[in-house]
Amino acid sequence: MNADLIHDTAMAYALNPTEETMEAATVAALPLCHAIAARFSGRGIEIEDLRQVAAVALISALKGFDPQRGLRFTTYVTPTMIGTIRNHIRDKAQLVRSPRGLRERGIQMDRMAEKLTQELNREPLVFELADALGWEIQQVLDVQSMREKSQFASFDAPDENGLMLFDKLGGEEIGYDSFEAREDLKSAMKHLSNTEKKLLAYRYGERLSQQATAQKLNMTQMQVSRMERRILTSLKQEMTSV
Repeated sequence: MNADLIHDTAMAYALNPTEETMEAATVAALPLCHAIAARFSGRGIEIEDLRQVAAVALISALKGFDPQRGLRFTTYVTPTMIGTIRNHIRDKAQLVRSPRGLRERGIQMDRMAEKLTQELNREPLVFELADALGWEIQQVLDVQSMREKSQFASFDAPDENGLMLFDKLGGEEIGYDSFEAREDLKSAMKHLSNTEKKLLAYRYGERLSQQATAQKLNMTQMQVSRMERRILTSLKQEMTSV
């Protein structure tokens, strides 16, 4: 990636806006688009999609670039691409949130799971849930899968203190922007109980406060706080032990 070439071709387009100068400026800046898109990989959106979003932002920035302001083009375009990608991720996260029908099935499944847990003295297996609900096994799996996607798409949202789940796990230290790290988190979460998973979903999926989460789980705010700290510690240890 050549910052000087990116700036020079952007200047050339600003001074002579033709299809040829636009193409030259776009080609020169594509490595920058790809580098910025890569910073947001592993957030539930294909890397090619992110690259296209960055490219659209690049073209918009080229058309709005004013050399008289004295800015380097890379200084001007970088925050534009980052902001556009962040907005795209946020909008995608809203789109994948569970529809009403799925939420209702999820509530029904949770109630049955709690009932079976009391009867069996353990968490029910998928086929046991399906039998009790009168569903096909695939229906249970679909609800679980969509719920997981919705939760993970929302884990980039901040809690009431402005902190995200990956901030609390030590994002910069362990590199949580990577796809591999998010897959590690999914694997680590398999060791959590249903209550612990619900706590994370309420806190980081639905962005509820600790007090509101406590009411949902029939716990005290202090219990939620302690459990949340324990969960985060456990997840971090699980993910760094590999």
